[in-house]
Amino acid sequence: MELPYKEDSETWQLFKDGDKQAFAFIYKKYSPTLYEYGMRMLQHEDSVKDAIHDLFVKLWQNRRSFSPTNNIKYYLIAAFRNTIFTLKGLEDRLPQVELSETDGFDLEFSLEAEYIRNEELAHQSTQLLEAMNKLSARQKEIIYLRFFEELDYNQIAEAMNISVKATYKLSARALDALREIMNLPASTIFFLLLLYRAR
Repeated sequence: MELPYKEDSETWQLFKDGDKQAFAFIYKKYSPTLYEYGMRMLQHEDSVKDAIHDLFVKLWQNRRSFSPTNNIKYYLIAAFRNTIFTLKGLEDRLPQVELSETDGFDLEFSLEAEYIRNEELAHQSTQLLEAMNKLSARQKEIIYLRFFEELDYNQIAEAMNISVKATYKLSARALDALREIMNLPASTIFFLLLLYRAR
């Protein structure tokens, strides 16, 4: 489905005004992203689908009360994360900053459909994916949100319900862990992450 407008802010405003085509466009464009993210959180397909359904029902019902946004994906990821933790019964009694490093996020990376021409880069990318699979759950999540969903640190902090300072620290720990595992410079790891994101 193609809409005659391109900016997220315009699409979101039309949705808020009750435009069903804009709502359908948002669902079609972003539900696959939410599904992938939800499967890493819950590892249960039916629960993830139910959570997506619940989220979009609530979005439509409460559309007039939402603030404007120029980044729909960020808005939905943050809302969906809250939906998932509500589903798991964790939203009040387990603040996310205190989650165990082994809890809550499963991120298995693979090179399916990856196309890298340079043999050395291909080898390093394989090493990167293996290294990422050795990170803690929280480190995997922040790498996913920062490099795969391209959220900034303020957005990640809000989505993960932690401070911006804690977000920077968690990101630094994740990147340091990758650097130690791979024995490569930080700049090379950044490049490989960006390369994988652009697949």
